Amino acid sequence: MSRAFKKQSYKMSLGPFFRSPFTDLTASMVNFQQYDKCGELEMASIDCLEAYGTVRGAKKCADLLADFQECAFMTKQIARFRAMRMERHRQGWNGERKGDGYYAPPPRVDSY
Repeated sequence: MSRAFKKQSYKMSLGPFFRSPFTDLTASMVNFQQYDKCGELEMASIDCLEAYGTVRGAKKCADLLADFQECAFMTKQIARFRAMRMERHRQGWNGERKGDGYYAPPPRVDSY
């Protein structure tokens, strides 16, 4: 399997490795609430984890956590981009695309 199509798996930590008063103070310093894209998914997954706990919540909230991980890491979007890019390069290496036809033409300047 080539490196471009290798599936990468990211696992988010649901709790701190070492719990101390300092981890309680700094627990919410990094979050996605300021981003419109993933804020609601993060809130829904945190609410679910708060209801079930981190151990049982990992199973009960698996669909919410998977959606949030996709929103945060964009693994499927990046894999799709890499697959399209490798296909374009493959066509270029085989001579199917040449010169100006290698990339799609850009949109007009005033198209926004």
